[in-house]
Amino acid sequence: MKVGILLSVRHKATRFPGKVLKPFGKRNVTEHLLHRLSESALANTVIMATSTADGDSVLADLALANGFTCFRGHPDDKLIRYRDAARAHGLDFVVIVDGDDPFISVAHIDRIIAHSSENGGDYIIVDGLPLGATGFGVSANALEKICANRDEEDTEIWGHYFTQNDSYNSVLLTEPDSKLARPDVRMTLDYPEDYEFFQAVLSGLAIEGEDAGFVEIMNYLNKHPEIIEINRDTHEKRQQALESKT
Repeated sequence: MKVGILLSVRHKATRFPGKVLKPFGKRNVTEHLLHRLSESALANTVIMATSTADGDSVLADLALANGFTCFRGHPDDKLIRYRDAARAHGLDFVVIVDGDDPFISVAHIDRIIAHSSENGGDYIIVDGLPLGATGFGVSANALEKICANRDEEDTEIWGHYFTQNDSYNSVLLTEPDSKLARPDVRMTLDYPEDYEFFQAVLSGLAIEGEDAGFVEIMNYLNKHPEIIEINRDTHEKRQQALESKT
């Protein structure tokens, strides 16, 4: 089974313009994510999955400059883009990581891959982690099927195509460690408050001499609950923005 991690990223944010290129430690957000994902022990490759839009050329150039492969696909339909990336690179299974999620847990990505290898599954996530900590595992066969059987092209939100359809084998893995299973923690980058949260964590870990691995991040947040409050209200703002589109 050939497995690829697809970093799904575009340079078109309106709520927080330029967010994927903001400074993040010694790199920017996207560079940080690419190098973080390369730490996976089970993935065969890490590929940036962006669009053919002119504005995303800066991301394609960034991936290549950092030694990573870039696939450019459909400008709006994420699922078509992921399917075509899987086709182009001969992938049997992909783990999709949003470019908004710089604190993604690589250990949990490997857990998703291991489950797929041992037990199969069309759609696999680790449920109960902080928002922005899990990747989204999808089999190439399921991507082919879902792209052939739905009409929408604007698939900004797409997980429900699998979880709300019994014809797909959706797997929700759980995290037994209560220090890591914190769905109340928001670790995704949509608003300036989110960026403030990330910067506060990075600064705090640096002061304590700790790496920014997922376990270290969660240990720090459990010791400093005030940091979690920085961007707690942005989840409601994001929900309202999504509802305004429906």
